[in-house]
Amino acid sequence: MWLYDEELFVGHSTSSLTPNRTFRNLYINPLVEILDRQNQQTDFTIGKTRNGVFDEEPEQTLILLVDFKTDGSELWPYVQEQINALRDRNYLAYYNGQELVNGPITVVGTGNTPFDLVTANTTYRDIFFDAPLEKLYERPEPFEKHSVRSFISKEAEAPGQGLSGISPSSEPFAANNSYYASVDFRGTIGFLWGGSFSKKQIKRIRSQVESAHQRGLKARYWNTPGWPKHIRNQVWRELFKQGVDYLNVDNLKDAARTDWAGRGERPRT
Repeated sequence: MWLYDEELFVGHSTSSLTPNRTFRNLYINPLVEILDRQNQQTDFTIGKTRNGVFDEEPEQTLILLVDFKTDGSELWPYVQEQINALRDRNYLAYYNGQELVNGPITVVGTGNTPFDLVTANTTYRDIFFDAPLEKLYERPEPFEKHSVRSFISKEAEAPGQGLSGISPSSEPFAANNSYYASVDFRGTIGFLWGGSFSKKQIKRIRSQVESAHQRGLKARYWNTPGWPKHIRNQVWRELFKQGVDYLNVDNLKDAARTDWAGRGERPRT
C-alpha cells in the first residue's frame, strides 16, 4: 500500500498502481458491503449480530493484511481513518487492555508498519503487528525473558517487515500487539537441494514455529516456491506438518486440495 496525494493505493510496486486501485475501493468498501449483508436485522435475528464473511463459520475472522510500502508513520493516520468504516460498525477484532476480543475482521500490518504506533495505546488496539519470525528464533533464551530490546541490531536502521518502529523501550511481541510472526522462506530456509529438506532446515522451521507459538502468534512463511509442483507440494506438506498456521499461496485451487496435506487434513491458507 502506497500513499500518494493523501490517498492509499494498492499494488506490489508503483508500476502496478492505477487511480481506481485504492485501499478503500478494493478492500474497505467491499468488506463493509459483505458484512452489512451478513449482519442484517431480520425477524430471525435476536439482538445485534457480529457475523463474519463466512456463512458456514460466521465466528471465523478474516485477516486483512495491510502491507505498508511507504513510510509507516506517514501511512498510519490514513489507514486508521479508512478502517473507521469497519471500526464504527464493530466489525474489528481488538485488544481492550485486558483481553483479545474476536471480530469479523482482524487487521494486521506488515511491511513498514510502525510497531511503536501499534503499541502506543495500551487500552485499545485494532491493528496488530507482523512480528519478525527469524528474529524470534535467533534468541535462544526462554521466551518469558524476551523483550524487543533483544532483537535490535544494525538491521533496525533500515526498517522492513517486523523491524519498523522498534526501540529499546518497546514492549515484547505478544498476542496483545501482534498476530503473525512472518519471514521470507527463501531467505531463512533457502532452497531444497536435491528436492528435499535437510535436517538443519527442518530444525530451523520447527524452532521458528515453536518460538511464534510460545508468544501466542501465528507462524507464516512468504515467498515459498510455487514450482515445480512436486517441490511446492513438499514445502506445503512440511510446513503444515511442523505446525505453520498459514500458507501463502498463489494457486488457491491447488492449495484447497487435501491430497498434498496427507491424512485428508485441510490446512489454513
